[in-house]
Amino acid sequence: MQSKIVRWIIVLLALVLVIGAVGWYKLLREVEQTSLKESSAAEWFKYGSIGSEEEQGVPYWIWRVLPKMFPEYLPAPGGYAALGVPWEQGQELPVGFSKKTIGFPRVAFNCAFCHSARYRLKADEPATIVVPGPGNTVRPQDYARFLAASANDARFNSDNILEQISLIYELSWLDRQLYRYLIIPMTKKALIQYGQEFAWAQGKPPWGTGRIDPFNPIKFGILQMGIDATIGNSDMMPLWNLKVREGDALHWDGLNTNLHEVVISSAIGDGMTYKAIAHDSLDRIEAWLQEVPSPASPFNANENPASPYYLDEQQAAIGKAIYEQHCATCHAPGGERHRTVIPVEEVGTDRHRVDMWTAEAAKRYNAYQEDYDWGMRHFRDVDGYVAVPHDGLWLRGPYLHNGSVPTLRDMLKKPEDRPQVFYRGYDLFDPINVGFVSQGEEAERIGFRYDTGVPGNSNQGHLFGTDLPEDRKEALLEYLKTL
Repeated sequence: MQSKIVRWIIVLLALVLVIGAVGWYKLLREVEQTSLKESSAAEWFKYGSIGSEEEQGVPYWIWRVLPKMFPEYLPAPGGYAALGVPWEQGQELPVGFSKKTIGFPRVAFNCAFCHSARYRLKADEPATIVVPGPGNTVRPQDYARFLAASANDARFNSDNILEQISLIYELSWLDRQLYRYLIIPMTKKALIQYGQEFAWAQGKPPWGTGRIDPFNPIKFGILQMGIDATIGNSDMMPLWNLKVREGDALHWDGLNTNLHEVVISSAIGDGMTYKAIAHDSLDRIEAWLQEVPSPASPFNANENPASPYYLDEQQAAIGKAIYEQHCATCHAPGGERHRTVIPVEEVGTDRHRVDMWTAEAAKRYNAYQEDYDWGMRHFRDVDGYVAVPHDGLWLRGPYLHNGSVPTLRDMLKKPEDRPQVFYRGYDLFDPINVGFVSQGEEAERIGFRYDTGVPGNSNQGHLFGTDLPEDRKEALLEYLKTL
């Protein structure tokens, strides 16, 4: 009898060890995204991993059920679509999210989260998604707030989450135990901590739709510089045509001059660690960004003259001469000041973003984790904004580095005549003023209310072209439609 008990104990211990070993294997294994290996560079940009899943990834099945469990923490009905993320028909995830198994399937955002544009030329047509365009509809701050608020809710517990998962997917017995006792409690703790680390943003002006403060999180978190009063809110930038010359200024303020470093540091900001650095993925993205063209203008001389997308070629030719006289030096390839930093005192635009980045921040980022060879040497302190190229100009609105001017027509007005309040985030294109529709009932319902009186939101400056006679402004605008 005693020997039987001993044998049963041995069998039970062996079973426990086997289950434990399988469980640990399931928690530690890493699986390649093989389904994307043969995809295009654009598809990889939209859904491929940049190595942030281990640090920032949310377990896939938890991520799936959160919008159903906590819809009140989203800005509007509709699940994750309420966050303005483009979502292609038939796809499992929105553009800008990757799914990768590191122990268990996890979801994290990638470069396309901020760099995917969405537009409609007519109200009754489906949206077109452009990568790597400026993320004009996405609400990154609301996504962060949603995750933190959900985790802080008492209903975020193993019983409730497993019940919701069971309605859409049957986990194995072992996976249910892992989720119940490890994955769900650890996720709750991690998301609560994430919200605490992000709490500094509550005391600053909201980012709103299509904007982000990309470098204060770097300062306050990665570089451990301590929280200060600076505001770094700025528009998402397009990333097409990034084949730059040596020394060309990158980012809105030119704080780095090396494209490879910009790609690496952006992935670090999204949660990539040196252990998880995705060299092949990032190299593929970097090569593609240098070659991918900007989207062609929708304005066409062959359109019906009654169409709002008709291009008056004669007017555009006049406008081109005006552009070459007043704009090309800064904004056209080959221009003397193209892709250089223009002092903020000269351009006159809101200086909050410039003041946010300091010489100390640049020094610390260049020396970030010196034990690892990140290769970063080109971060610097600057005092101005880059004269960006005008390729794909029609899709870059709202304009200026902080997105404070809704249309190109408004850009040619004096600051006091530009809209003081408008709504951003509506994806319907405005062909008359060249930008996105920013006023009216639908824009207000969908968009974020942008007030230029809020710190960091000023629409002052960039007076170039504002003194032109109205007929020359119209000709210039006609040419700008072609870019």
